[in-house]
Amino acid sequence: MTTVPEIPHRTVIEYMAGPGASALVHAACHTSAPAPLLSRQGYQYRLADLAVASWTVGATHARPGAGVSVTYRVRLMRGHDTVSVQAVASTERLPRGAATALRLDPGTIDNRFQGLPPIPVYVWVFPADPLLPQLSWAYSTETISNYFGIASPTLTPVVYRPTRRAMIRVKEGSTIYAWIKVLPADKAAELQRILATLEGSNFPIAPPVPVVLPGLVIQRHGKGRPLSNVISKEPHHAARMFGQISQILDALPDSVLALPRQRSWTDRRVHYAESIASTLPDLQPATIRLLRIIDTYLDESLPLVPTHGDLFEANLLTDARNITTVLDLDSIGPGRRADDYACLLAHISVLPFLAPRRWITAEPTEPWRHRLNQFLAGKRCPSYPESETVLEAWRIQAEREVNPADLYARTAAVTLSLAASASLMWGESEMRARFARAMWWADLADEIG
Repeated sequence: MTTVPEIPHRTVIEYMAGPGASALVHAACHTSAPAPLLSRQGYQYRLADLAVASWTVGATHARPGAGVSVTYRVRLMRGHDTVSVQAVASTERLPRGAATALRLDPGTIDNRFQGLPPIPVYVWVFPADPLLPQLSWAYSTETISNYFGIASPTLTPVVYRPTRRAMIRVKEGSTIYAWIKVLPADKAAELQRILATLEGSNFPIAPPVPVVLPGLVIQRHGKGRPLSNVISKEPHHAARMFGQISQILDALPDSVLALPRQRSWTDRRVHYAESIASTLPDLQPATIRLLRIIDTYLDESLPLVPTHGDLFEANLLTDARNITTVLDLDSIGPGRRADDYACLLAHISVLPFLAPRRWITAEPTEPWRHRLNQFLAGKRCPSYPESETVLEAWRIQAEREVNPADLYARTAAVTLSLAASASLMWGESEMRARFARAMWWADLADEIG
């Protein structure tokens, strides 16, 4: 039996972000919905009326077994008029007719794939996402002005995962007014149920705004600044805040246990290991070893408790001294306390590897430099010079509350998921550094266990 070769996601992304990008960008812009984009001197221009002047790749997204998506920042022109839009190309499975579909010949990507069936690639222009129908509502200044009673709202998409979710920030002048989360209707309904479960508890969330449209969740702006800012600028203060995080989790009401249990990052470890091995084949033996260690030390007999499910520094807002608001509530449900701590520790442990294009040369005498050199020799993100100080303080305190070997096995699994999600736009270094950190956590579990 002849085995049909599978085209790695990385290979498809590299083509869509490179040689194939121009055709995809032009197709997206010239087949978009006919809503007017510009009004000048009595004329209304549509996207198809404007020429593509330039474009750059915005972001790449890969989901093994589902497909890949690439976003592009595009500048369009007609005479002296210009407009900037975000175009999208995706190999995700979509209903027939949901968006303009192109057929990509695998042989044009690589001769090795000559003769394979064409790959359907769907294109559109933000906000016309075929699986997020309410995104156009959420990104309309006229609609939002009428809905909130704001004269001149400023709308900024701060998160966009094609076909899956988007987050729109609503500002009035310099003041953040609200956040609009756009999801598939079933996911939005799940989040509304979570918000209802938290109502009346001491768990600090931003007040929700009633909505009547499926696929939308709206909350007022939470108080404070992200804890990531404190880790960046006041690491020694942040190091003393673990007790507050523990208290916040204790404030989750017992009624959370009645919610559906979400799959944790640890539950999806095999999926992420396969993604890493597919993207960086030389790491396949290491992923096998990593999974073996995680499986050895996980304690699945631990009791279920109310958990946040995606707890990390960017989802915690603080005032000058205290945590004031918890964000991103989609994953709240029954779980294990070690899952929340593992998510927290994993995210802090990859802060030195963020923003590869901005990495700076690190001084050899910097705190924790010897340790960090094993992940990213001589380089680091400029924003987090002492995140390792916070990591050590929180790691030690978490050890006192939960089984350390189980904690580190779960932290290794979460870090593995972060490695799998690292963008390859700036090379492989960030993904490799994150994976090495995942192995570091696994080795800690092995050492303690």
